[in-house]
Amino acid sequence: AGPTTEPRYPQQWALSNTGQTVNTYVGARDVDMNVPEAWNITTGNPNLVVAVTDDGVDFSHPDLAARRWVNTDEIAGNGIDDDANGYIDDVYGWDFCNDDNTVHDDDIAMHGTHVAGSIAASGNGVGIAGVAPSVKIMAVKFLPDDPTASLDPGSPCGTDAGAAAAIAYAYANGARIINASWGGSGYSQTLNDAIEAAPDALLVAAAGNENVDNDLSPVYPASYDLPNILSVAAIHNQGHLTGFTNYGVNSVDLSAPGEDIVSSVPGDGWAYLSGTSMAAPHASGVAALAASVKPALLGDASALRQHLIATARALPSSLNWVAAPRLLDARAAVVSRPDIRRLWGANRYATAAAISAATYVPGVPYLFIATGLGFPDALAGGAVAAQTGSPLLLVNQSSIPAETRAEIQRLRPYAIYVLGGSSVVGEAVFDQLQQYDDPSSGGVVRLWGINRYETAAAVSEGFGTGVSTAFIANGLNFPDALAGVPASAVLGGPLLLATATQIPPATAIALNDLEPQRIVILGGTSVISTAVANQLASFAPISRMSGSDRWATAADIANRAFPASETAYIANGLGFPDALAGGPAAGAYGGPLLLTTSTSLPPATTQQLQRLGPARVFVLGGTSVVSTPVIDQIRAAFP
Repeated sequence: AGPTTEPRYPQQWALSNTGQTVNTYVGARDVDMNVPEAWNITTGNPNLVVAVTDDGVDFSHPDLAARRWVNTDEIAGNGIDDDANGYIDDVYGWDFCNDDNTVHDDDIAMHGTHVAGSIAASGNGVGIAGVAPSVKIMAVKFLPDDPTASLDPGSPCGTDAGAAAAIAYAYANGARIINASWGGSGYSQTLNDAIEAAPDALLVAAAGNENVDNDLSPVYPASYDLPNILSVAAIHNQGHLTGFTNYGVNSVDLSAPGEDIVSSVPGDGWAYLSGTSMAAPHASGVAALAASVKPALLGDASALRQHLIATARALPSSLNWVAAPRLLDARAAVVSRPDIRRLWGANRYATAAAISAATYVPGVPYLFIATGLGFPDALAGGAVAAQTGSPLLLVNQSSIPAETRAEIQRLRPYAIYVLGGSSVVGEAVFDQLQQYDDPSSGGVVRLWGINRYETAAAVSEGFGTGVSTAFIANGLNFPDALAGVPASAVLGGPLLLATATQIPPATAIALNDLEPQRIVILGGTSVISTAVANQLASFAPISRMSGSDRWATAADIANRAFPASETAYIANGLGFPDALAGGPAAGAYGGPLLLTTSTSLPPATTQQLQRLGPARVFVLGGTSVVSTPVIDQIRAAFP
């Protein structure tokens, strides 16, 4: 849908990454913002205005001529300030660098034109397509034409005062999305106050290009602590943060494509540029699409910011680098009903590989391997995988299935953790795995004990002392623990195993070592008895997440751990292997894992889906595992 036939569209990996080679770099398929999928719904409201505060925009460019904002309250060329806003003949914007109404002065100033093209280049059969190719661009210039030239002392170009004036002008003239592909290290109260004085406008700010931690070395405006700023880091076409982007787990919100980005440059040209300056306009474009179909978001900057973060897709490679390890998702940002996608393969091993392929980009730090024939070891390992942004794949006791092998080769893991002893995952498999990890890493490591309880305890050792939460699940009856895996990614802490009537010694020792602040029991008293709960209370305060059956327990876990989520996973609650791989993936998305039968969606699951109102639902397994009627019932829940 939309302008996908633009001549240079195949080079726009940010919009649709097919694995194409861009500037010699081969992309990772589907690492993109799902823009053409969003165009099925909207290409943007023609009346919506995005301000580009920069070095000007060349509206003579064929991709931008039709995108120019016009101040209809001003009469061109009459030398009168018709709208009494203090600027004479500001028909197309204002230049705060030269204090005149020209919004582009020299072709050397290409930055703003490139930014504007990424946001809104027309779908006109020429060049590229912007993310929101139907919206308008307001050009507000305050940066100099030549960023390398020395400015005269006292020049207004590129100053904090000029930036503040540009933002104030954009806001006063109706722009409620303002792109700021610029920044500096000096705190300015003037600039902070200008952004704060435009509370209804979302300022989309580049995180910076110094490869530094903005938490420690702030870059402004991206680092101002204001609710109407979205700070954006840059990724490359293989799905990892670029080598230049700034980052910060507290001060940088999320990521967008920012390396080898083709867009318009002055005259009638197009060029590749890289930087968080290129990532920010992609976010501004997605914001414009979202606000076009959800007009209540336009003018509620904080809500629009949260919407973009919440609907962004999982990007586990950015975990522990930015606040939300996510990549902007235009399709999810504009849908009114959830997209339903089935992740499946011909068998449990192929389904686990499909779940991994849909979630993780090559170059993962860790990969967890578990048997596909017995489930308890994968539960404890799944919690660690969920919290480290790592996939979990399944093997046989004595061999690696072809689908698993292919996915390991694609993932290129730095280190591999095998869950369980040699009777579960044999030495032959362990030896074969050593050819797949990064040769510079710690290699392949086995986490195991003589039984499932000791294996879970061994997995928990990596958490150290003083964990926030320890989860306790029944080691003989697994469905309750399945939903606990993604919950652990939100609440933090290991998953340990017990029986209905006793705490195994390995679990007790682990709890002593972990010193959890609280213990969450997964399941009702028939799963973990009151007597066991009383014993657990000696280690830490306890609570239960439970329901009358497995469906209701999964729903209760979702309700307590995920007050909001734009993603939900649905798995068969009577057969567990698909859910084992799905739990870590759900954790990467920050969404719950809910259970169903193969033929009917339980009421408790339906209620949770309706409560969440997700933008996307992943159904795990083929039609023999979760039938087509179940998918129909999911659709029916959102008329």
